[in-house]
Amino acid sequence: MVVKTLSDVLKECLKDSHESSFYEAKVIREMILADGQVSSEERLLLEEALHKDKFDEKASGLLMQLLLRTNCQTMEDTGKGHCCDH
Repeated sequence: MVVKTLSDVLKECLKDSHESSFYEAKVIREMILADGQVSSEERLLLEEALHKDKFDEKASGLLMQLLLRTNCQTMEDTGKGHCCDH
């Protein structure tokens, strides 16, 4: 049985010539959320993958929502307010 890390999966997505699909984004999201938290390393890998624009529109939307949710939680955890505060 081959066990792939999130880093391995994202590297495969980035080196592949096609855009990753919504299904592939769902797998990445599930890997990120498997332990119930998004680490700073996972956030950086996700930001890099999104920056390289290797996902189709639906996939990008799904992963950007995860990133936004993570950023909101970080703001709340550090006492810097809530991302939805005006």
